Amino acid sequence: MTPTGTDRHTGPQAPAETPAAPRPEPASSAEPGHLPAATAVRLVAGRELRTRVASAGFVVATLVTAAIVAVLALLPGFIGGDDDKTVAAVGLTRSQQQALAEQAGPGVEFTLRAVDDRREARRLLDDGKVAAVADGGGDRVRVTVGQKSDQSLGDTVSARLEQQALADELRRQGADTAAVAEAVRPVAVSFLEDDTGDTQRVVLAYVVSMMLFTQIIGSGGSVAQGVVEEKSTRVVEILLAKVRPTPLLVGKVIGIGAIGLLQLLLVAAVGVGVATAAGTLAIESTLVEVAVASVAWYLLGFVFYGFLYGAVGSMVSRQEDLGGLTVPLQLVNSAALVVAVVGLQDIGAGWLAAIGYVPPFSAIVVPMRMAGGVATTAEVVVPALLLLLASAAVAWLGGIVYNRSILNTGRRVRLRQVLRRA
Repeated sequence: MTPTGTDRHTGPQAPAETPAAPRPEPASSAEPGHLPAATAVRLVAGRELRTRVASAGFVVATLVTAAIVAVLALLPGFIGGDDDKTVAAVGLTRSQQQALAEQAGPGVEFTLRAVDDRREARRLLDDGKVAAVADGGGDRVRVTVGQKSDQSLGDTVSARLEQQALADELRRQGADTAAVAEAVRPVAVSFLEDDTGDTQRVVLAYVVSMMLFTQIIGSGGSVAQGVVEEKSTRVVEILLAKVRPTPLLVGKVIGIGAIGLLQLLLVAAVGVGVATAAGTLAIESTLVEVAVASVAWYLLGFVFYGFLYGAVGSMVSRQEDLGGLTVPLQLVNSAALVVAVVGLQDIGAGWLAAIGYVPPFSAIVVPMRMAGGVATTAEVVVPALLLLLASAAVAWLGGIVYNRSILNTGRRVRLRQVLRRA
């Protein structure tokens, strides 16, 4: 019994040592089996691009956003500046019509339209086809303006008719009308600044801030959702057999960021094209500059948020648990948008310029102030450098959290636990 028991004990002992020895080999051989970092990043980013660009969600979102931006691009034409006005002339003398048609002197420019009778002129005014009516059929000329907002037009028409009436009377009295006209010539007015595009710049600044807000928060959310999806389906375990965690996160951020950039470029092209073709902006020369600045600040802002969203996504295993963790990031981004919208009341305010130095608020505030034409070179370069440094720090921290959390499935991983882990 004793030898037999000893044989049975020592018999399995020899084979047990054989598999125990090679057990460390998979761990050591797995390291050389990983793809080079650059190759891994390129493959992961390409995979994100191919799968997401081909999705119906991307196409629909791009078309809807482009349509909204096209409408907004037409908006400044209705907001800034006076449209070409038409004045109906009925019962005016030839000299009075010539005085109105010459468009000489200060005032609102308009087109003169001769009308046969007073009733037709009133119908055109009621229908909004003319902005004012100059009626000379009575004992004196009467000017009727359709909208109170066109009061300056009425003042211009009245002033020119009064000048012509004075000239006619002086001519009847035998006075030198040329000398009198020279004596009463309107005083020349010059302007230190041309603010005709100020309102349009504010609208453009609002559009820029809204576009950057939606693109950054949308692309960041896609990073977090993608990480959770791979983790919940355990696809990440297959990927990590060939790709280290850091290149996997970097590739995902680059791929989704490139998708957001592509979408932003398409939407910006639509906005610039519509505004240029329709001629709705008096500041076309700044459109390309604003578009380029928006792209640059999107990249800076997305790098900051993208790694944070990726880190947050690695801490949970279910999509329903993701919402609570992303709320702080959404609040920070929303706070930046609120600051930008409030700042539109006085886009050149010092407090708004100061907040523009603070990452990540600068990702929305600075390009908005650039679109408004009030940002100095220092107020652009310094915030960009600060945001770049902050993004590098956040990417480093996000990589640590992602590396330590991505393989922890099941319950939610606490940030304190991740940071304490050696």
